[in-house]
Amino acid sequence: MVKGNPVTHHRLVEAGCVVHQYDGAEISVKGGGGPTCLTRPVEREVDN
Repeated sequence: MVKGNPVTHHRLVEAGCVVHQYDGAEISVKGGGGPTCLTRPVEREVDN
């Protein structure tokens, strides 16, 4: 996630997520892209 969102970061960590932050000043904040454009797909395990 983009650095500078401490409440969201805290909530994700509390929910058990591993959160990686990046400085998005040139890409995300200016509207030229976002974390979904910069990351690989996530593989999830589904409980049936």
